[in-house]
Amino acid sequence: AAMVESVDDAFGRIQKTLDELKLSDNTFIIFTSDNGGLLGPTNNAPLRSGKGYAFEGGIRVPYIVKWPGVTKPNSTNDTPITSVDIFPTILKVAEVDLPSDRAIDGESLTPILSGSGKLSREAIYWHFPHYRHPPGPYSIIRDGDWKLIKWYHGQKLLFNLKSDIGETNDLSETKPEKAEALEAKLMNHLKSVNAKIPVPKN
Repeated sequence: AAMVESVDDAFGRIQKTLDELKLSDNTFIIFTSDNGGLLGPTNNAPLRSGKGYAFEGGIRVPYIVKWPGVTKPNSTNDTPITSVDIFPTILKVAEVDLPSDRAIDGESLTPILSGSGKLSREAIYWHFPHYRHPPGPYSIIRDGDWKLIKWYHGQKLLFNLKSDIGETNDLSETKPEKAEALEAKLMNHLKSVNAKIPVPKN
C-alpha cells in the first residue's frame, strides 16, 4: 500500500510540473504495469491468480493513456495489447520512423487511441521459459476471445475470456481442434522469433 501511495504521489508531482511548465497539452503519457498484483497483498478478482502466473490475474494490467487533443477523456477500449507496443506507439506519436535494421515486435496503438482504426495483428503472445511457480515454464497465445496456456511439462488449458474472465472452465478437452490450432499458431510464432524453448532434462 505504501508503494502504491508513493507511485500516486510521484505521478501527481510529474503532472503538476508539466502544468507549471505549460507542457501538459504537448505531452503523451502512458501509465501501466509489468504484471498483475502479487498474491497475498492484493486481490485481483474476478481475475484468476496473480504476479508470475499465466492466468489473467498475472498478466492483465491497467493501461492508461493521455494524449491531449486525441484520446477522448474517460473513454475505454478492450483491444488486447502488450508492453511491446509502447516503443512503436511513442515513435508514431513523435513522428519518428521505426528502425529498419531490426524486427519490431509491437504495433503502434495510435489507430485505437485516436479512434481512427484497428490493429492489424490477429494474436498476442507471452513466453515465460522459467521455473518461478508450479507447474513451471509456459507460453500463452491470446487470439480474439480465445486464450491457450501451454505448460512445457505437457498440460495445456483453453479458455474463452469473453464468457469466462475468471478462467474457471478449461475447454481443451471439449474443443480439442481449437486447442490444437492455437498451440500450432503459438509454436510457429515462437519459432519465428527464435524463442528459447524448454526441453526435458535427460
